[in-house]
Amino acid sequence: MAPAAREADPREEFRYEVVDINIRRVPWLLVASMLLALWPIAMLWQNDSVGWLRRALMVDVASAGLFIAFGFWLRRLPPGSPWRSLYVWAAVFLLLAYMDGYYFLVGQSFGQNPIYILGVITAATVFLLPPRQILPLLFVNHLVYCALLKTQADPGADLLMVFIQNTTGATVAGLASLLLYRAHREEFFQRRALAAANRALARRNDQLNDLMAITAHDLRGPLLGMRDLLVLADRAPPTGRLGEILGHVGRSCRDLISLVNRLLDAHAAEAQVETPPALARCDLRGVVTAAIERAHPQVAARSIALDFRPPVESVELPVNAPALDQVLDNLLANAIKFSPPGGEVRVSLVREDGRWRCDVADDGPGIPEQERASLFQKFHRGFHPRAADEASGGLGLFIAATLMRAMGGRVDYAPRQPTGSLFQVTFADSDEPGAG
Repeated sequence: MAPAAREADPREEFRYEVVDINIRRVPWLLVASMLLALWPIAMLWQNDSVGWLRRALMVDVASAGLFIAFGFWLRRLPPGSPWRSLYVWAAVFLLLAYMDGYYFLVGQSFGQNPIYILGVITAATVFLLPPRQILPLLFVNHLVYCALLKTQADPGADLLMVFIQNTTGATVAGLASLLLYRAHREEFFQRRALAAANRALARRNDQLNDLMAITAHDLRGPLLGMRDLLVLADRAPPTGRLGEILGHVGRSCRDLISLVNRLLDAHAAEAQVETPPALARCDLRGVVTAAIERAHPQVAARSIALDFRPPVESVELPVNAPALDQVLDNLLANAIKFSPPGGEVRVSLVREDGRWRCDVADDGPGIPEQERASLFQKFHRGFHPRAADEASGGLGLFIAATLMRAMGGRVDYAPRQPTGSLFQVTFADSDEPGAG
């Protein structure tokens, strides 16, 4: 099998992960095993009868230190290196040898002790090892233990009871090793499946976004052609209701073009979050004033007042002017659309807590509380009879919030009393907190 195929094999990936986990645990396991095995010796350290055990301790501590130091070098090797697996199994053998040896050494002086069971349980539960390998190893280790038990046990000891206790401990250790390994393997494959599903969803989302952009782009050309033809037809002398019908068709065509443009704007806004737009310092007063002038035809058609009182000083901040134009156009269009005839839309530039903010307030019905959580999500469309007959793709606020986020700012909503909405465009901090 080729190396690329082996790397893609989930079983190989799991084996590499398990080996890496075991290598990281080896230093802690060796230290823990030494502490567990040597605590009886530490209690009697000043007793001359354990002098030979002290010498054995020095040798074992030195060998464990060398083994741990070797492990730090080994972790730099590639995941598929056989030395990594060999190191793990050497650590298991070393651990069992430590614990078995100290069991009998301590037993010669102090009788029965729990070191053997502690060693077997430590090796079986802290290491993650394949059952088909660790279970036979534990079985062989127990056979060796039983053979040595008969030859080296204290003549006054109840060998049957000792055998039953330690055999039970070894059996429990083997079952625990089996269950822990299987649980980790299931968790690994679940994580892998979830990661694969997330990647598939991300690819599908990218494909849908690309499809939306391509479809919108391809639709705009024919729609623009239809609109131009309808304009020419509308200028011809009407026959019967032809003029009225052409007017309805023309408005529908304009609405479709507006929707297509919003789809393209939404796709571009998402792209700008991943690749932030270039920022340049400009006077916000001029940008807001230009947006209000662009909104005058809509204001005149609805008999709505539009009030803007700019600050006396210039407000120069690093922004992306085209992106900010889109933000303001969307917020003003919404405020005008939902304001009642004779109402007023108020725009202001204020400074609060060291940051500049543009507020757009209207006298409309406001936004119900249950809709506010999803207000800035893509394709969110609230319903109100006043705007039910107007084309809306539910993208205006999404585009505004996305573009401001790309520029380091944000868009927030606040209800007004007794009715109305307030949208606050907060800009990123400026290097110069005062006037430009």
